[in-house]
Amino acid sequence: MITTYSFQNLRRDLSDVLLTIIEKTPTFISRIPIVGRAYHHKHEWVEDVIEPTEDALNGSIINSDTSIDVDDGSKFTSGMILGFAGYDEQMKVTSVATNTLTVTRGYGGTTAVAMDDNTVVKILYTPAAEGSEAGDNIWTEPGTEYNYTQIFTRTTRVSNTAKNSRHLVFEDLIDRSVRDAIVQLSMEMNFAAIYGRRYANTSDPAVPRTMGGVLYYVDDSNGNVKDASSNPLTSTMMNDLLEDIAKKGGQPNLLLAGTKQARKISSFNLTSGSTPIVRTRYTDTSTGAAVYEFIGDLPLGMIETIVLDVNMPDDKVLFLDTKRLALVPMDNRSLSDFDATPSGADFTARRVLGEYTLEIHNALQAHGLIKNIGDE
Repeated sequence: MITTYSFQNLRRDLSDVLLTIIEKTPTFISRIPIVGRAYHHKHEWVEDVIEPTEDALNGSIINSDTSIDVDDGSKFTSGMILGFAGYDEQMKVTSVATNTLTVTRGYGGTTAVAMDDNTVVKILYTPAAEGSEAGDNIWTEPGTEYNYTQIFTRTTRVSNTAKNSRHLVFEDLIDRSVRDAIVQLSMEMNFAAIYGRRYANTSDPAVPRTMGGVLYYVDDSNGNVKDASSNPLTSTMMNDLLEDIAKKGGQPNLLLAGTKQARKISSFNLTSGSTPIVRTRYTDTSTGAAVYEFIGDLPLGMIETIVLDVNMPDDKVLFLDTKRLALVPMDNRSLSDFDATPSGADFTARRVLGEYTLEIHNALQAHGLIKNIGDE
């Protein structure tokens, strides 16, 4: 770090120093890109639209029914061809009224059969007739999501006696104290990125704002959440969650776990026989191997990089798509330090301050969580 403390009221941009410290630390935020700019304390972003491909029957049907109820009729439109998990029959939708579909049974020569409640309904395609005119297809207007910016700050103070003393270890004691403050703030940012709760007192800006972290956005009843109900983590739980995410159009690339669940995942190879489900890598500088990746059992072969963060709760495992995550500084508020020495003080003070927020796109579709994981 360049030391230029002879100038009063000097602002130094420390964003590159923060990035260097984060990259060398095995934490969650070391895998999140720091990109973009926030221009308001309520930072909004446009959500990508992921087209629905599945729903479920809301009630059983018999082979002569021409009206079927589904959980969410907004996913369907007239002309769609539907398939059903576990059955060969296909149906054609002729009209939609709220959550009730009027259908033609046994489409394309398939045989109409009775089906159970909660059968998965697959939207196969919507064919067009020859010479057809342009029409209105289902289109979901992109929505917006938001998070609040959070101010991270530390103030360091070094007495002038200490500042002007000779030190065998530190060439510049003030510079060292600023670096320590950055390390502490990076730990705070990491906690906020995992545990943060989105909060702002809109009637009183003097009340500190906090940004929401990944658990705040992903742990939602409408999202991809599996409750282990105090049972130990299994590869089946993980693959089931990956399947749910894939059905909603997501493709996570990172598995975030604490020490307990990371050790559990490492142990999967002991019982997986000749086909390991976690991948190891050897290095030139150490003996043995470390577990780096979990290989899902879907044919597409989803591979999750395993990130161990000691700050993750022991009873949770997160599946995240880092392409849909970003740590965003507020415009002209990336991490910097300022002179904070009162006039006439017999010490030198520097205030380290930055304002950031977290973007998490498609929290309910592209990411997932296994929670309430128990011990063996």
